[in-house]
Amino acid sequence: MTIFLNDKKLSASMKNFILDAYQGRTILITGGRGYIGSALTQSLSETNCKLILLDQSPENAWIPEYRNAKVLVFKGDVSKKETWNSVLSGVDYVFHLASREYFYRSECYPERDLNCNALPTLHLLEACRKKNYRPKIVFASSANLFGLSNMLPVNEDNFDDPLTIWSVHKLTAEHYLRLYSQQFGINSISLRLANVYGPTARMSVMTRVVINKVIAKAIGGETLITYANRKCVRDYVFLKDVIQSFLIAGANHLSNKKHFYVIGSGEGETIANVWQLIANRVMVHTGKNIPIRFEESVKIEPIELRNFVADTDLFKRATGWKPLTPLSKGIDITVRTFLSESGRFL
Repeated sequence: MTIFLNDKKLSASMKNFILDAYQGRTILITGGRGYIGSALTQSLSETNCKLILLDQSPENAWIPEYRNAKVLVFKGDVSKKETWNSVLSGVDYVFHLASREYFYRSECYPERDLNCNALPTLHLLEACRKKNYRPKIVFASSANLFGLSNMLPVNEDNFDDPLTIWSVHKLTAEHYLRLYSQQFGINSISLRLANVYGPTARMSVMTRVVINKVIAKAIGGETLITYANRKCVRDYVFLKDVIQSFLIAGANHLSNKKHFYVIGSGEGETIANVWQLIANRVMVHTGKNIPIRFEESVKIEPIELRNFVADTDLFKRATGWKPLTPLSKGIDITVRTFLSESGRFL
C-alpha cells in the first residue's frame, strides 16, 4: 500500500497542512487495526505523533512496520463506559471507526447492534462532557443512512431513510455527535462513506469489503454471482481517497458548517458492470476466464435494491478534497495487491 503522505498526487500545501495538524498530537483510533482503521493508522504513523489503537484485537495483531509515530495498543471494548474513561486523557483527535459489521435482517440482533454501533458514541461523548475533554472527533458513517434515494446524485440535503437496524444506530450515533457539538462544544464531524474498496495496510482484513471479496474470489477462479440488484447503480470509492478525506476532515474546522458530509467517487456504475470489469481485469493479470452467473432465486433485502451516487461538492468546497482514483485503476491496484501479497491474507 502506498503510504498516504508519500502520494505524489497530494499537493505540497495539502501535505504540509495535514502534517501541521497532527504533528506532536495524541490521536486515538478506535478500530485502528480494521479495514479502514489500519490504512488510517499507517498514514498517521508517518507523522511524529502519539497513536493509540483501541480495539479488541490481540495486542500483537498488527502495528505499522515503518513509523515515526509512537504507537500504543489498548485492548478494550468500546461498548463499555470504563474503556472510554481510561483512554481519553490528553487525546487531541478521536477517529471513531469501530463498528459491528452490517448484517442482514435475518441475522440481526438489535440490542447487540445498539451496543456496538450507537452506545459507544454516547459513552465517548459523555466521558468528554463529564471530564471536560475536548478532542476533535471524526466518525465513520455510511451512505446507507439515505436508504432508497429516488434522485441521484445524493448530497447532504437528501432525506435520511434508514432501512436496517444497523443504519438506524449509525444515524443515532450521528445525532448524538451533532447534539453534543451544539450543546457542549465537543467538535465532531461524520463522513458518510459510499462503497469503499482497495488495498489496506493490514492484509488479513482485506476481504471485509464487498469489492475486495469479489476480486479475491475471481483470482481464486470462482464463479462471480449477481442477483436481482445487478442493474442497481453504486458508487465505489478507493480506500486511499477515503483516508485522505478522514485526515482532511480532522485537520479542518468543519463542525460549524455541517455535521456530516457525503464521501464517494462521484461516479456511478451498475453492479453487473463492475463484476464484469473485475472479471476482465483478473483475466488480464492471471489469464483466468472468470464466469459470471445470475442467480434469480435468491431473495435480497430492500436496502440491496438501492441506487446511490455521491455528490461530494460540499466537502470539496469546504476542504479542497477530491477523489483521485478511477474505478478501473483502483481495481487494477487491488488485483495486483492480492496477487503480490497472497501469503499475507491470513
